[in-house]
Amino acid sequence: MLISFQQGEKKIERWNRISGFILLIIGMMTAWGSTSLSMGKFKHPGPGFLPFGLAICLIILSLILILKSWKREISPTPLWFQRAWLRPLLGVAILIFYAIVIDRLGFILTTFIFLLTWMALIERLKWKTILSISVGTTIVSYLIFAFFLEVPLPKGFLKLG
Repeated sequence: MLISFQQGEKKIERWNRISGFILLIIGMMTAWGSTSLSMGKFKHPGPGFLPFGLAICLIILSLILILKSWKREISPTPLWFQRAWLRPLLGVAILIFYAIVIDRLGFILTTFIFLLTWMALIERLKWKTILSISVGTTIVSYLIFAFFLEVPLPKGFLKLG
């Protein structure tokens, strides 16, 4: 049973390598093609900015996939052991809640509650760490989006921001 599992994992690694190369080529072609569009400026991005940025992300992630597919040791581990499916499901529920209430509560309050909930339920960090990261990330993200990028953010019923 273990031998057949290892053979199956070798096939998966081979397909990961192949798909990594395909995604690498797609990312390089997209990055090259998007350079013909205007990139714009930092505060006013042009039509080529998003495709180029996403292409760079795709190139980086495909290189990581290719490099990880050449690992030497194959360790058989189950995909979902015990109740490991619970945390991803909880993460999706938290993200859906964030999307639903951001207009009502506003960006600042919703982002703070989202980070607080995520780190408490998903990451299970200490409360001092949770509060400091939640406050700091909320403030930094607000400054980036509201002041530097000048993105209009939902203010919510408290009119924060």
